[in-house]
Amino acid sequence: MEDSILKRIHKIQVEILDEIVRICEKYSLEYCLIGGTLLGAIRHKGFIPWDDDLDITMPRDSYEKFIRLCNSELNSKYLLDIYETNPDYWLPFAKVRKKNTAYVEKSRAHKKNIPHGIWVDIFPLDNVKHQNSILQFIQAKLVKGIKAYITIKQGYAAADDLKKLLFFNLLRFLSIKHAFAIQKKLMTLWNNQKTDYFVNLGSQYDYRKQTMPKSKYFPAVKVEFEGKYYNAPREWDFILRRIFGDYMQLPPEEERVNHKPVRIELGDEVIDCR
Repeated sequence: MEDSILKRIHKIQVEILDEIVRICEKYSLEYCLIGGTLLGAIRHKGFIPWDDDLDITMPRDSYEKFIRLCNSELNSKYLLDIYETNPDYWLPFAKVRKKNTAYVEKSRAHKKNIPHGIWVDIFPLDNVKHQNSILQFIQAKLVKGIKAYITIKQGYAAADDLKKLLFFNLLRFLSIKHAFAIQKKLMTLWNNQKTDYFVNLGSQYDYRKQTMPKSKYFPAVKVEFEGKYYNAPREWDFILRRIFGDYMQLPPEEERVNHKPVRIELGDEVIDCR
């Protein structure tokens, strides 16, 4: 992807982030940058140069309040993309997209009636009772299995290995609505109890890497990102080392990849990436 196009995508993503932050600040909701976005903020003071997405996280209570507030507060230039607003949705976390844009990934190009707008990912942080317990292991495996089931059933992936095939056949009569409900119930298993840890079960990274003391996240601190300042985890160095190891070291060039879109729409401009 040309740098000039990527920079325009980044600009739109920051615009979406600013709208999310506006709502968070108005209603005192907690949020912070995470994943590659947090890494980019610390290492590059902005996006990782080849990255094409933007990730934030919220504790589950702030996340659910934000979802509800989008009905009345979200600027009409944007839309909330979750199962409740998009019956073809497949992920255990939310996206906020900008209307009249598109970033069409190959695995979703066949879906013509879903939102494809440029997005920001919002991951919920849920309570977890014990670090590295057998119960947490079972919880994480079930959440991952249901995520795979939903992704296959919604037509975004194939049951291309034995584990996926077995899990899909076990659940094949479960509706998407009920699968999402069970998945959320599993993710929030300990949210009515006081615990010392958060876990991000929507993340691509292993749940053990994503299980952290709550004190590592909040109260948040400010870090620079694309010339502005946003909330970051209180102990961002601990979190980045936990997930990425020596995070200041650049990865090999062959690992500097993005989502590989087939089509990008930026206002009136359409870019065919095939």
